[in-house]
Amino acid sequence: MNIKNYFLSIFLKKDNEHENLNGIRALSILSVVIFHGWVTAKTILPGDSDPLRLFLGSLSSGVDFFFLLSGFLIYGGLFRENERTGKIKIKEFFIKRSLRIFPAYYVALAVLYYSKYKQLIKFESLNLTHPQILAMVADLKLRMSKVWIDIFYLSDIVPYALYNGGWSLSIEEHFYLILPFFCLIFLFKVSLRIRVIFYFLGFLTALIVRMKLAIPNASLDAAYMFYARFDSILAGMLVYEIFHHFPMTPEKSKDKKLKYSIILIFGFLIVIGAHQIDPGTSWALVFRPLALSFGFGILMYFSFYPGFLKKFFSLSVFRPFARLGYAGYLWHIFAIPVAAKKIIPLIQTTPTVWMFLLCSIYLVAVTFLISWFFFLLIEQPFLMLKDKLTGVQNKIS
Repeated sequence: MNIKNYFLSIFLKKDNEHENLNGIRALSILSVVIFHGWVTAKTILPGDSDPLRLFLGSLSSGVDFFFLLSGFLIYGGLFRENERTGKIKIKEFFIKRSLRIFPAYYVALAVLYYSKYKQLIKFESLNLTHPQILAMVADLKLRMSKVWIDIFYLSDIVPYALYNGGWSLSIEEHFYLILPFFCLIFLFKVSLRIRVIFYFLGFLTALIVRMKLAIPNASLDAAYMFYARFDSILAGMLVYEIFHHFPMTPEKSKDKKLKYSIILIFGFLIVIGAHQIDPGTSWALVFRPLALSFGFGILMYFSFYPGFLKKFFSLSVFRPFARLGYAGYLWHIFAIPVAAKKIIPLIQTTPTVWMFLLCSIYLVAVTFLISWFFFLLIEQPFLMLKDKLTGVQNKIS
């Protein structure tokens, strides 16, 4: 790879990628960035709940889309490998995942720890006595003392992680650790019918766990714990099963146009409805992840086939954001304070949601540039090493 292609790799089309999945990945990370920007900005924006505020406050749904995508891609890759060769190369799988995930994550965690350490020193040097600030310092000390939670990807099980967004990465990491062995032991030894029954039992189990955690008191454990959120990944696996075993042929598309249209409209309505409720309420914590999984799952399935969804998700403008999806998730927590220096004064001058939306363009740009830098510095070399050691991954089919 020459220097030009190295720097511009995030813009280049790859034959082994489904362009529609790039759109899904891009919208997922953009949703997360804007959501966390909104969490910061809404504290200085007066006003009652309205459809736009509810929508912005519900954009944590980007994580649900990420989970769905991971289930689809990781399970799909293992399924195709087993179908083609009759086995799974466990060692190769973990080499790929390790080179893809660990270098970037641990660099970001080290930078976060160092920045919090410097922040702590600054606070302590000021001899502050305000109770809220003292409580914040005590909480920071506690989280720094428990950095092992982040190091070992346990923030979806144990409280007081240093990296607030680490819970979703921990859920995915546990999924990677469990899935290949579970496929060999069970999933690839049973029929599709049994697998579908297993998926629905998984959905039911996670739903019951969330009900136990969130009702009557809306505990956020229902949103962050692995044992309460694994069903979003199972949904991605189920979407792959449908995509692989029940593809939409031109004949089916023509003969069942009305049926498919109704299903697609139903998917849109689920997604829209899930973005018009307060995600922190008990019932939302219980049912919203499942609703988003099925709504997003319907949209994902139809995005593989000719139509407006495929055209939209396959837009080339999404490609660089998709390539920087992981970097963006890791580094947007650093981009927000940087961007806030310019954004907060603007919102204070014009305290409207529309001003926030305008400012969010700047936030996305700052996140993009920071993520691109660290992608080129850390991720890209290890991705190239991964491809050299294990070969370029085949296109999911």
